[in-house]
Parts: sequence; structure tokens; C-alpha cells
Amino acid sequence: MNELLLLEFIFFHKEPCRRFKKFLQERHVELVREATDETDIQAQLVYIADTLDEELNEEIESYYDDLMSLSEALINEQDGTQESSQVGLAVSLADGRSVLASVDPDVLNRVLSVITHDELGKLVDTIADAVENPDQRPLCKR
Repeated sequence: MNELLLLEFIFFHKEPCRRFKKFLQERHVELVREATDETDIQAQLVYIADTLDEELNEEIESYYDDLMSLSEALINEQDGTQESSQVGLAVSLADGRSVLASVDPDVLNRVLSVITHDELGKLVDTIADAVENPDQRPLCKR
């Protein structure tokens, strides 16, 4: 079965999400689907196919990073706070649900300074799969 791999982008404020969708449209990147995640915080999810060339993928990730800064500022403005002490890292589960793991923003920023969003997503997916489907065999036997 040839399953389409998707890139997931999560937004905690409507304005950055609107800007992101417009940005994708201007670059002729098709939205595969949109959803609302109502775990701890209501969030908007945008999915695109993971078939982009490397240059476009980096451009999208960079713009998404900029929008995350905007999102944090907008949320802080609404809440009347100056900084966020936690960010949500989306974890996709095998049953189709998506949950948010609360992560210290400084730790996440340090991680993202050395790996891409895509690499972090793959790492998180691998960990989630290992938790949901434990394999007790030694690594050399897999």
C-alpha cells in the first residue's frame, strides 16, 4: 500500500494559521487536510504532503518558525503574560488521535537548533510507535 506521508503544522492562534495557508497557496502547495485538535489547548492543524523539494521544505519550515514567534506573542498578549513557559509538541498516535506533549520552550529551541522539524517529527513518531507497539527483542534482532 502506498501511503502518503504528511507534514503536520500546528497553530494555537487563528492569525498565524491564516498567514501560513496563504503562504502555502502562494507557493502552490496543496493542503491535504485541516483539523482542529482539542486536547489541552484548542489548536488548528494543517497537513501537507511530504513530497516537497528540500529548498521549498526549508522555506516553509523557516516561515513556520517565524509564525510560531508571532503566535507566542499573540497568545501572550491575550493572556497578559510576557513569556510562555511551555509549548506543545504534537504526537500522532496509531489510532489517529493527536496529543500534545508539554515541552519547555528553551529545550525545544535547543533541539531545533541542531535538527530540523522533520527530523524531530520522525523521532517523536518513532518513540510513540515504540511505546504503542513495544518490541522486546534486542536491536540486533530487529
